Amino acid sequence: MRWISVLTLTVLQIAGLLIFCLGFFPSKVVLKGFGQFDNGQYDPQFNKIVVMVVDALRSDFIFSEDSHMYFVQQLLQQGSAIGFTAYSNPPTVTLPRLKGISTGSTPNFLDAILNVVEEDSSSTLANQDSWVTQLKKAGKRIHMYGDDTWIKLFPSVFDKFEGTSSFFVSDFTEVDNNVTRHLDSELKEQNWDCLILHYLGLDHIGHKGGPKSIFMPPKQQEMDLIVKRIYKSLQEDTLLVLLGDHGMNDLGNHGGSSAGETSAGLVFISDKLKKLKTNSNVPPPNRDDFTFLQRVQQIDLVPTISGLLHLPIPRNNLGIMIRDFLPLWNKEQQFNLMKENLKNFERLSENPLIAQDIDSAFTALQEAQSDLTRSATNYDTQKIFIGLGIVILTSLLILINFWNTVGLKVVVFYTLNIVYGATMFGSSLVEEEYQVWWWVLTFILTVLCFNKNFNFFALIFLLRIIRGWNNSGQKFVGDTILNFLQENYIINWILVFFTISIYGFNLNYGGISYYHPVISFVISFLLSITTFTFKLLFSLANGEKIPKELVQLAAYSIDKLGASNLQESLVDIARLFFVTVLFVFGWRFFLKFKNHDYWYFTDLHNLITFVLIFQSSLQNIPLFLVFLGVKHQIGVVTGGLTKTNKLFKVGLVSLSILVLQQFSFFSTGQTNSLATVDLSNAYNGITGYNIFAVGLLTFISNFAGPIYWSFASLPILFENKENLKIVKYEIIKMRWLVNASFYSISGVFTLLACYMLRYHLFIWTVFSPKLLYTIVWNIFMNVCIELVCLVFTVLF
Repeated sequence: MRWISVLTLTVLQIAGLLIFCLGFFPSKVVLKGFGQFDNGQYDPQFNKIVVMVVDALRSDFIFSEDSHMYFVQQLLQQGSAIGFTAYSNPPTVTLPRLKGISTGSTPNFLDAILNVVEEDSSSTLANQDSWVTQLKKAGKRIHMYGDDTWIKLFPSVFDKFEGTSSFFVSDFTEVDNNVTRHLDSELKEQNWDCLILHYLGLDHIGHKGGPKSIFMPPKQQEMDLIVKRIYKSLQEDTLLVLLGDHGMNDLGNHGGSSAGETSAGLVFISDKLKKLKTNSNVPPPNRDDFTFLQRVQQIDLVPTISGLLHLPIPRNNLGIMIRDFLPLWNKEQQFNLMKENLKNFERLSENPLIAQDIDSAFTALQEAQSDLTRSATNYDTQKIFIGLGIVILTSLLILINFWNTVGLKVVVFYTLNIVYGATMFGSSLVEEEYQVWWWVLTFILTVLCFNKNFNFFALIFLLRIIRGWNNSGQKFVGDTILNFLQENYIINWILVFFTISIYGFNLNYGGISYYHPVISFVISFLLSITTFTFKLLFSLANGEKIPKELVQLAAYSIDKLGASNLQESLVDIARLFFVTVLFVFGWRFFLKFKNHDYWYFTDLHNLITFVLIFQSSLQNIPLFLVFLGVKHQIGVVTGGLTKTNKLFKVGLVSLSILVLQQFSFFSTGQTNSLATVDLSNAYNGITGYNIFAVGLLTFISNFAGPIYWSFASLPILFENKENLKIVKYEIIKMRWLVNASFYSISGVFTLLACYMLRYHLFIWTVFSPKLLYTIVWNIFMNVCIELVCLVFTVLF
């Protein structure tokens, strides 16, 4: 069986993975129809509502002593507002959270993926009940401005609207100004019954600079002034609700289940609320768990809005009326409200819920809520077993072929793969996977460096630096090299300068330099200066500190580019960089066909490394200097590996590269949580949202380490004269077999773990994200990147 057969089996295996996912990521049990009153014998407290969503508005951004939302805190103190910390069910991304706060239902994990697909219409709520559709059914006028996810969810519902793309995270201002510019006319005319405003700038600041960005306080102040502006113009019968759809973690990202991501702010504002006498003592001291004031479920917002506006509770609601609002009604109407909530739950559970008073009603609702949230999903077992069967069958064929190629020594590869696969059954091992790869890599290097003590200790020293670079897990927090560089930014910039210089000048593109040294120097200088200047201006745009000696260079660059603002300058530089890279690629391939083979793979690897540096965060750039040292040591060690049993030793080198891919993924700050997906470099050179361009740049920036080692394998394997004595396609086949066997065994274990633990407490926060990462690794790393490597190899 040739390597092309292994590739075919790999593609079939991916098909099996996707079929498994279609059955595993459950479709929600959604009841058709719309909620109706059981008796509805209670009075509305408000006739109009303004819902102001500030994307990623974490609870401390409103309530803590570090908050700059002073007017909102003043309203809370005087009793004109009542605040809560709202628990946002994971996945904490906008689409599933908007579904939750409009329907009152628990999220579908698949919505975390659909969230990034602007053209997707499968997630519409046009045929599902929500307080938005209940308002429309009641003949109310609804206006909406902001995140266009609302338009995707509720087509043909809004009487007036203007959507803004939520994915262009480089924009902090225009994305919010496009909402605010409608306020004058909307607040003056007030010819609406519901006004929805969804601001995105705070979320974008978080993605680019984190919650402690220098742009965060001014943005909070801006949102605070907008709340004041709305509050001052509203009549007594209008309720203003300020809320975040989710929070953010310490990196400014979200999607996972950490305290910061699931703790969103929620504030109800109206002078009518003074009768509740809930004057809040804000700001309280900061809390690590982000629980300020009272904690409620975010979906409790839905029946609360329904009760305050006298609307039928949406059909699939799992929320409970927030008890603090009950004193707005008399005792009889309070109990009528609770009976509406109970009847709604009875329709969902098909079991009678009996309550004699308010206390027993809340107890019954809380028990029913707990039961229903656990059973609100189902699985398509037929698709699950078909997908699992395909993956197992293709895996067996790959492993049999591997055995026939290497013989009994294949047990070394199988054992390591099985040990890693077994870790998929432990939630803590999935969360702290970088620990597994550290020990596996140490073992591999011990075998690789047998009788080469100096190289072994050099490699261990370099890899220990890589391991200590980031907090690579989801639980452990401690001091890292990255923290040191953030605090000592001048040292960071010096290391960045040396890293870019070494790749740009010292390596100097062997083939091009051999052909024409002047052209080589010009190319090296252009790539180096554009990369360094881009990172300099990028840091300024994000409010990060730069050495004062570089301020003049930044000003000079902006002036020479002639751009009207800093953002335009960044776009121009990024485009110049990418065009230069494409030109150099074309030039290097041209030289290759002119028989300039000298350092062909090294040239390609160096050029790709420049792209990876360009797409990496400033603090991670010096890592590529350490990677270079590791690559050199592995090249030295493997120089004599092929004297005996050549093909097996090639497999051992390939396994080392594969383990380094995994290890470097976590060393750059990634985890198996969606919350660590970094979007800060996803818009380099782009002026708007394009899912393919943004997706490619996001993949490169988050998988920079693994991509580095994929292409590093080419000079290691094919610029070794001993290796060239082996037939080229035999090396390719061995490389594919090593990769395919690893992804096969680990894939089978991952699928089995997800299915067997489908009712585990952490199924949606730990195991499901790991399954998504498994798919990404299989499709983009094991196939797409390896195919690019294959093309480079075949063209050699």
